[in-house]
Amino acid sequence: MNQIGNIAFSQMTVGLFCDTHVQVNNLIKATGAEALHITAQASEYDSLVSQLMSIVRRSTTYISTEKINNLDKDRDCALGVIINIVKAHKTNTIASKRNAAMELDAMISPYKGIGTHEKRTETREVAGLLSVLSSQEAQAHLATLALTEEVEALTLKNAQFDVAFNQKMQEEVERMPQTSINTDELRKQIDAKYSEIVQTVNAYAIVQPSEDINSFINQVNALLTLTKRSMASMGKDSNQEDPTEPETPDTPETPESGNTPETSA
Repeated sequence: MNQIGNIAFSQMTVGLFCDTHVQVNNLIKATGAEALHITAQASEYDSLVSQLMSIVRRSTTYISTEKINNLDKDRDCALGVIINIVKAHKTNTIASKRNAAMELDAMISPYKGIGTHEKRTETREVAGLLSVLSSQEAQAHLATLALTEEVEALTLKNAQFDVAFNQKMQEEVERMPQTSINTDELRKQIDAKYSEIVQTVNAYAIVQPSEDINSFINQVNALLTLTKRSMASMGKDSNQEDPTEPETPDTPETPESGNTPETSA
């Protein structure tokens, strides 16, 4: 009597658990769910396995993070240049530059130290500073101290930071369906659906065996044997039997009355 054997899915890592079910799912598709008498279960199983694959592939970092960090550093540098040059010119012996520096220092004084603030807070504070420096009076003082280009650079970096943050926000939106999935609950659902499939296939292997069913069972059992070896190599199933020894499968349930296929002659 050809039957699908047992395996302890609960002892598998998420990666191995996922790969095993992906392989089983592929075998079902290759054989044909109808030939295995599991059309409904196979469709539900395929959907659950697809969800699991999305979790395993889930990224733990944001693509935009490095860009955001680099832009923040550039922005801090631009701020530092402007503030330090204004400070240096406050003692300039050239009256026009000294006066320009004194005026600018009064304007930017509330914004000193914003480079140490949280990035998004700094974005709004820099926007406030740039608004102050956009006045006609401030523009004239900036030109006197040759700081026009530095302010333009700060404006560009702040705008680029805003764009990068919006990109990060979009990444978060794309992750929402994945982060809302409870991995433990999903594993339980997959285990339950897999058990349904195994019971059905094993039952038909008794009452209505076919070449497709026997071939499928042999391939699944081969997969389970290799999976147990993988588990053993990771020290995950030290209390289990020798993975090379076949297990006695659970006694399959005979298909319910009314759905029992006739036994082949």
